[in-house]
Amino acid sequence: MSFGSYLIGCAGSLAGLAGVFAIAAILRSRLLPGWSGPVAWTATGILAVGAVIGPTLILGTFGLLTGWSWLLLTIAIAAACWRWQESLPLAKGRPELVSVASSPGLTMVGTAIAAGAFGAFIAEVSIRLGTGMTGFDSTWYHGPFAAGIAQSGDTFSLHLLAPQFLSWFYPQNSEVIHALGMMAFGTDLLSVFLNLGWFLACLLAAWCIGRPYGAAPISLAGVALVLGSTAMADQAGEARNDIVGTFFLLGGMAVMVNAAAGGRRITLGPTLIVALAAGLAAGTKINFIPAALILLAGAVVLAEPSRRLRNGLAGGAALLLGGGYWYLRNLIHGGNPLPWVNHIGPLSLPGPDQDVGGRDAGSVWGYLTDFDVIGDWFLPGFGDGFGSGWILLGVLAIAGVVLCVARGSGPARRTGAAVGLALVLAWLVAPTSASGPAGEPNGFVSGLRYLAPALAVCLALLGSGIGQRGSTARWLVAGSMLVLAPVTIAFGDGWDIKQWLVAFGAAAAFWLLCLLTLGIWRVRAKQHRFSNRSARRLIGWGLGLALVFVVLCGNLVQRYYFDNRYASPDFTIPALAEAFVWANGESGAKIGTNATRQYPLWGENLDNEVQFIGVEQPHGGFIEAENCRDFVTAANNGDYEYLVLTMDREGQKLDSPRELIWIVTDPAVEPVLIADGGAVVRLDRPLSVSTCLPGNRLKLEKYRQFETVPVPDSAKTGN
Repeated sequence: MSFGSYLIGCAGSLAGLAGVFAIAAILRSRLLPGWSGPVAWTATGILAVGAVIGPTLILGTFGLLTGWSWLLLTIAIAAACWRWQESLPLAKGRPELVSVASSPGLTMVGTAIAAGAFGAFIAEVSIRLGTGMTGFDSTWYHGPFAAGIAQSGDTFSLHLLAPQFLSWFYPQNSEVIHALGMMAFGTDLLSVFLNLGWFLACLLAAWCIGRPYGAAPISLAGVALVLGSTAMADQAGEARNDIVGTFFLLGGMAVMVNAAAGGRRITLGPTLIVALAAGLAAGTKINFIPAALILLAGAVVLAEPSRRLRNGLAGGAALLLGGGYWYLRNLIHGGNPLPWVNHIGPLSLPGPDQDVGGRDAGSVWGYLTDFDVIGDWFLPGFGDGFGSGWILLGVLAIAGVVLCVARGSGPARRTGAAVGLALVLAWLVAPTSASGPAGEPNGFVSGLRYLAPALAVCLALLGSGIGQRGSTARWLVAGSMLVLAPVTIAFGDGWDIKQWLVAFGAAAAFWLLCLLTLGIWRVRAKQHRFSNRSARRLIGWGLGLALVFVVLCGNLVQRYYFDNRYASPDFTIPALAEAFVWANGESGAKIGTNATRQYPLWGENLDNEVQFIGVEQPHGGFIEAENCRDFVTAANNGDYEYLVLTMDREGQKLDSPRELIWIVTDPAVEPVLIADGGAVVRLDRPLSVSTCLPGNRLKLEKYRQFETVPVPDSAKTGN
């Protein structure tokens, strides 16, 4: 990407962010008048995400979404909010926020733990800057969803991927934000950094949950331990969305807990923001749906009895605005908002008539009475995911729930405990929480990312629960977390000296950021020495200089990124890795593939058109072509220039994909790249169904000859 294109992307992104935060700040001032500080920032962040996604879905429904159309609509909405802000409804209740200061020592401990987790997260991001996104889910569906939206401008159509888990019906709140970043820069540069923003947002929300009880650093440290663990390390530099949904739940809880602190009833303003956060969580990942509904129910119960019906209806509407779009889309395309559920008792529901597919299914719930699996797989797996101190971490999380359901905790914190339990239950019954062959749930550690949000919620609540138990209890918990930090936070897994330096530097920067924030608040507090205008001028100059510094450093980072993006992928089989290298240098190619992991095929500029070659079925169904004729027909219907036909991963029974063997003798096929496990071929005309005629016994032999054809270097690079 040229420096000019980079600056245009930065300018457009900053303009869009300015519009989004203007909308959010105005709405927050009307819904939560008088609120300030971290809780107000958290509420503003929730509203800002809604302001990002709302215009995106409006435009995307009609296929009109582009970077420019989104920017113009957002600026227009921001201008309208600014012009008519006094006409917007103003919340009547203006309760002062309850705030109990934490001791400086406790703050230092909590911030130190958070700084360590932040450093580890940044180090993992730096690794992705040298490779591109390599996580399985990022390359399977998160990346293709985002790139497909960015390329087509369409959010309503189903993006049909490899037929596993009916993934094309997944909600995509997180992916549309990635798509906007791709539109701004024409690349996925921002995608590597987005989860870093969600990481910081989770820490902010955690601080707010413990703030009314004098234990904000404990909530901060608890959430930092979970986010910094191995179970969540694959969120760094990737497009995974577990951390995104975690923020929405923590943010909604933060608003609820602070609005209800001191035994108060909450008004309509906080209810709307809590419900919006719940909807955004449900629109991010389906396993957050039960927790989101509980969060909304808690907000309604906390209202004055005479206002519960009104608040419930308004909150339900806000929840639907936050996440209902994707389930309405599913209903229209598939006849069922949750097509994974095709029976409720004797009642049959419409939906795709096909197996879910993918990995061998298995839930933790199904193994709860199998003590051999628990001893051989689950207990060591907890250690792999959350470190050798996982038992103590679990005890602290349970303590957070117990303290928040105890007498005197109040409905807000009881709701938070129920949210945590709902997330635990969703993990227990998730069909991939213990995936793998029967009796060998080798996907258990990977599935711990479904449990991590529950632990984050419970440990955030621990601060609010322990805060009222006195300084001794606070220091006992803080000391336990300090002991846990070195063995829980994922330091050094595959790092070299560069990653260690990045981690230490990022941790130090986090400390400086905290000190800077504290300094800004002290300047604002000293009214006898500084006027509000002086304070704003000082803050403005500081932020302006920081912004210039970030933009200039970002140019160096993006050059490094695109010099290394998918230059030598080592996370898949040789044939698919070589195809990724080839496709990264292509532009505007139309590619059909049988590979599940297809995101790198979109190319550096994300302008290759990539589609899994399959057969569409009623109710939004999509299956693999099970025979040669169906495959040839599907490939011809796609009008592809290239086919990338490889095995998906190591350890499969065949040496080469059946699809390649089916078509290798077709005169339309011209080799481009050949490697162990598959090939890239060019099609100079449609494939012939005659290649599928029975009795073509030379096919496999000719494939073996084809496999050894010397391919020129120019062909391997696609030139």
